[in-house]
Amino acid sequence: MSNTQKLILAGYGGFGREVAAWICASNMPYEVIGHIDNEKAGEPSVLGRIVDHTPRSDVAYVTCFGDGYARHKVRCDLEARGAYMGTIVSPNAIYATSLMTAKNSVFLGFCSISNDVTLGDDVLVQSMACIGHDVRIGDGVTVSAHAFVGGFATLGRLCTLHPHSVVLPHVNIGEGAIVGAGAVVIRDVAPYTTVFGSPAKVIAYGKPHD
Repeated sequence: MSNTQKLILAGYGGFGREVAAWICASNMPYEVIGHIDNEKAGEPSVLGRIVDHTPRSDVAYVTCFGDGYARHKVRCDLEARGAYMGTIVSPNAIYATSLMTAKNSVFLGFCSISNDVTLGDDVLVQSMACIGHDVRIGDGVTVSAHAFVGGFATLGRLCTLHPHSVVLPHVNIGEGAIVGAGAVVIRDVAPYTTVFGSPAKVIAYGKPHD
């Protein structure tokens, strides 16, 4: 275990436990020594609450929440207390862009990231997602399983692509926008807008996080 990186995962919900399970099942070079979670402090694997935790200097931290805003918010809080944030990359991931530039990010399973992709922090790319060349990905973006993003597209910060969605080349997805499962996006999506269908159409309007 001398070449492994010790991790504390923030979050012990479904996704936090899933990340820990994949690390073990895929023999990733990480050692999860526990979780921190504000609501599950009594669980055996939980070291305590996030709000009370004093970051350790001998481990890296990764926030494990499905929601990009939560990943970003908790990361900023932990960093302000001195935490070092890591990034988890599956050994099955295929990438032509360095993924370690994305702080506090998770790249799972057989995801594919092409060349010259610009990555923000707090990014989640799930298994079988495919990111094309020259795509720009903002902070807190979530790309779900089997989603496809074409070359030169832009994914604004905190936006979410649900499973099997398609974003065509050169299309811009606005900040906080949601692309529904199976949607095919052929034109730009405004910030904090939800689109669904093929071709994708607006079905709801939202607002920025407080």
